[in-house]
Amino acid sequence: MSVQPLETRHSVRGYDCGYGGSFRPLSIANYFQEAAGDHALILGVGMDAMFSQGRTWMLSRIDIEIGDLPRSGDEVVVRTWPAGTDRIFAMRYIELLAADGRLLAGALYDYFIVDLEKRRPMRPEKILNPTMRGELPPPYPDLSPGVPELPGYVGGALEGWTEAFTMRVGSRHIDYNGHVNNAHFIDWLCDAIPVEQRGSGRAARIKVDFVSEVKAGEEITAYWIEGGDSGDKFSLLLRGAEVVAKALTRWA
Repeated sequence: MSVQPLETRHSVRGYDCGYGGSFRPLSIANYFQEAAGDHALILGVGMDAMFSQGRTWMLSRIDIEIGDLPRSGDEVVVRTWPAGTDRIFAMRYIELLAADGRLLAGALYDYFIVDLEKRRPMRPEKILNPTMRGELPPPYPDLSPGVPELPGYVGGALEGWTEAFTMRVGSRHIDYNGHVNNAHFIDWLCDAIPVEQRGSGRAARIKVDFVSEVKAGEEITAYWIEGGDSGDKFSLLLRGAEVVAKALTRWA
């Protein structure tokens, strides 16, 4: 029997929106991760259940496609369902819907199930019930997590990249797993792109690979570059010379 999707209703608040009233990437990330966590709890594979077995969920990569965004005061629905497994990934679809059911944004999230002692991914099909998947169609047919090859990144050297900012990670950025929460990574990778390079200011696509854990007290530097004729923007978060997250963003 297929898994029924979870639907969560929200009233968009002012703090969910940036200057000018647009819904922020950080808010999309927070809405999506909370819905995913709530559904995992209902399905018996939430954080506490995983911890009790010496395991945890870690988000590996995402692809978010955005057609429109809500504004402060709008009513929205987040709908999510598991999408089975693929190699070492457990997959999940997530949608952001307007109150009238119109699709605003959709995503495919790829997770690792990690052995806490060995800090190594485990095969999800050996842990999750194979019937634990929904049967709804994908929000968008072209969702495909995985950031493509980075332009100007050769042998660890950044050729043509521009430094955006440097910051020290604080305790407010840390999640249940003791490292920076994915929503902050998404926020920083989008913030790395200069405002004047963002078109109307609305993100239309956000693809992120989470490469390495970052903990409180560590310092990261953000860089960005334009991706040739496509108009796509790429951004990186580095800890020293080590890439900890990378993204492709497209702006409407």
